[in-house]
Amino acid sequence: MYAIAGIVHLDPGAVANAEADGEALRRALSGAGYPTIETRTHAGATFAVARDAWVAGCRKSATLANDGDRLTAFVGRLDNVAALPTQPDQSTDPATIVADAHRRWNDQAPAHLLGDFAYAVWDARDRRLHLARDVGGWHILYYLRQADRVVFSDSLPVLLALAPDVRRLDPRVVVDVLVDGLPPVGRTIWRDIHAVAPASIAGFARGGDDTRRYWQLPQTSLRFARDDDYVDAARALLDEAVRCRLPTHGAVGIALSGGLDSAGLAATAAAVAPDTAVFGFTGVPAPGVVLPHRPHQYTDERPYVQALSERIPALQVAYASSAVDVEEDINAAIVGLAGMPLNNTLNAAWLSPAYAAAAQRGVHSVLTGSFGNITLSYDGTSLLPALLDQGRLIRFATELAGLARRGGNSAYGLARSAIGNSRYFSRYRKMRRDPGLWPRQRLEWAFLADGFAESVDWLRYQLEDEASIPTNGADHRAWHISRSQRQRHLHAPLQRYWRAEFAQPLADQRLIEFCMAIPLEQFLRGGETRYLARRVLSDRLPAAIVQNRLRGRQCPEAVQRVTARASHLLAELDRYIASPLVRHCLDVVKIRAHLSRIGDTVPGEVARVQYLHRALQQVRFLDYLEQLGATL
Repeated sequence: MYAIAGIVHLDPGAVANAEADGEALRRALSGAGYPTIETRTHAGATFAVARDAWVAGCRKSATLANDGDRLTAFVGRLDNVAALPTQPDQSTDPATIVADAHRRWNDQAPAHLLGDFAYAVWDARDRRLHLARDVGGWHILYYLRQADRVVFSDSLPVLLALAPDVRRLDPRVVVDVLVDGLPPVGRTIWRDIHAVAPASIAGFARGGDDTRRYWQLPQTSLRFARDDDYVDAARALLDEAVRCRLPTHGAVGIALSGGLDSAGLAATAAAVAPDTAVFGFTGVPAPGVVLPHRPHQYTDERPYVQALSERIPALQVAYASSAVDVEEDINAAIVGLAGMPLNNTLNAAWLSPAYAAAAQRGVHSVLTGSFGNITLSYDGTSLLPALLDQGRLIRFATELAGLARRGGNSAYGLARSAIGNSRYFSRYRKMRRDPGLWPRQRLEWAFLADGFAESVDWLRYQLEDEASIPTNGADHRAWHISRSQRQRHLHAPLQRYWRAEFAQPLADQRLIEFCMAIPLEQFLRGGETRYLARRVLSDRLPAAIVQNRLRGRQCPEAVQRVTARASHLLAELDRYIASPLVRHCLDVVKIRAHLSRIGDTVPGEVARVQYLHRALQQVRFLDYLEQLGATL
């Protein structure tokens, strides 16, 4: 879609070859498939931006600016341009706006900006480079520090092309990726390549480097006089979050399901922009596939999507199901674009036909419901441990009974979970609580070679980094926010693969701050989960969706997909069995044994199908690294 990259020489006495740096940037970006590249040079720094051809109408952009003191490269979208102080006839170009923000506020500038973005600012007077990422971390920014030279890009393959001698892997991060599918914040699988953390700004100068966060989750509470005030405020924030993410022209797509989040986005887009065409794209099971029945879940979104299209006449819907042999193509493409494997190729393959249908209709701006479960449609279940901590036992019992009645869960199970997540009761269970249980479970689910995790002391490193799930309910929601930020390294590559600009209105910074600050009672009342979202969307959605308490499943035919291709996957696995890097990191024999009996109804085997399939993608990824000349 878009990309930025740059080469900066911090030493004022260094003889920088701007022409050579510009050529290196153009070669790296064109090698990554970008057809349009622009470069600018200033005082020892050369920046580049690149664009794909299909981005017309998208809200995001990639631009360069040079005001004589600062060279700026920007990628993403700014949402509060009108609210920023500007001079007369100030440009609306985002890079120019960022440069002006740094002139006013220096390294405090990103705290004044709203949107999804990453940028670089080279201050020629101070010979200091600033690299910044947005609060949600939707645009990643990698960098390599070599003596008095800094190379950066929002694409890991582009950065590797700019630094062909960097081929040493970080074994601890490799274990992280193989176990969890996610690198730690600020790190990559390459020892010398790092990433700017979300909501952070990094500074580089000859005198030293520093990184600081410019935004934290709100610690204050927000209370209104009336219940309806919360609904009005949330609806206004939702409307603005959708409005600023709609394309400048053309249709908007919705990755549509039967849930509150995506359906609410479709209804809101139709409400705030009645002249904009809205297309919904929904993945459905393959014809004839027999799916398992699970309580409280559904496997086909069509009845809910049909009800929504009847409620919103302007909404056009396309249903798409995929063949069972596209996972390999997706994994290979994403590894090439991201330099990292997908965490769940099965889900991506299931959604891929829907995005292909969107592209065929010329729809390249797509809204998704990501983050909704943490913000607007949070289920409010952390209210239960909070009520225990406050000693409000009557209210606790009321909510417990309501949840058991409405959701079909047992009161005993709900009470046990609430007690376990209570701050008060957790004091008494700390002595018998095992903080290493969750990391050890993740190791068990993975298919690592014997001794690989132990060789890098991975478990101790996890516990020192406090990687275990927090016990308190409110902290648990904050933990999910930080964990989701770690997944952003795949955001831009997936957009390029599907030729679609993804936007997440429910991850809007203003909506996050509002939903984290209001009382938990706004999300759970009388056993009604997602209480805020149901009220906000009650007049926009059909009752079948507002009152739906079931959960839809992505790729419900995951087991059938893997089973149908087991023999092919076994043959492919045998091609990698001699790879030294694969055998050092993964237990290929164990993977083969599990795959050979995947069709058997072995208890617990179904639950491991996605982990097994992930291991197969990891085998291909490690072979890719070996072809690059990577070493541990």
